[in-house]
Amino acid sequence: MFRSSNDRRQRQFKKGIDADDARRRRDEISIKLRKEKRNEQLAKRRMRMNERKGNPSQAWPASGFGGMGQGGMYPDGDLNEKLKALPELVMNLKSNDPKLQHSAVTQFRKLLSIERNPPIQQVIDCGVVPRLVELLKSDQNYNLQFEAAWALTNIASGTSDHTKHVISNGAVPIFVALLNSPNEDVREQSVWALGNIAGDSCGCRDMVLKHNALHPILNLCTQDAKLTMLRNATW
Repeated sequence: MFRSSNDRRQRQFKKGIDADDARRRRDEISIKLRKEKRNEQLAKRRMRMNERKGNPSQAWPASGFGGMGQGGMYPDGDLNEKLKALPELVMNLKSNDPKLQHSAVTQFRKLLSIERNPPIQQVIDCGVVPRLVELLKSDQNYNLQFEAAWALTNIASGTSDHTKHVISNGAVPIFVALLNSPNEDVREQSVWALGNIAGDSCGCRDMVLKHNALHPILNLCTQDAKLTMLRNATW
């Protein structure tokens, strides 16, 4: 009788453990599928990067980072030349001149928008992520804010280490605050960035939720919201 009761408790305990393991496996599979879908959608977004209407940063500057080929691709030699210009871009990004800042962050964003194998690690190694996060606070310059958010979104689309680098520099609470931005493009880009971060792992998802991102995202899913906003928010 005692053995039977003990066996029953052990089976129940094991059943609880099995249920927890199954739940964790489901979460892991869900995150993996979301990440694969995220990468697919991000590649499409990179290909559409010049489709935004009315954005002053839409066109390539007359000098500097021209020459991107079809499908968001640089010839290898051309990309290597662009990477040699990174120190100058870093200097301009850290300047106090808004025009130089905007030009630099736009060129960083376009480097990171290459469809295949964007040079995310090279950009991170330049030490610009803290500056990009700082530019998210440029409340008087929505174009600059938007470009910085887009660049960080692309960085967060890389490996888990790339995503964690964005997190460790304090981007998440700023992105959550930007969900209430008066500028629609900034709000939408912030939703996309938080989706990339949350989609990396269960831990990242929980961290985004702990910063109270869910309620403002739900508020963005209104009847008047753009289709792209609804897609990003529901994703």
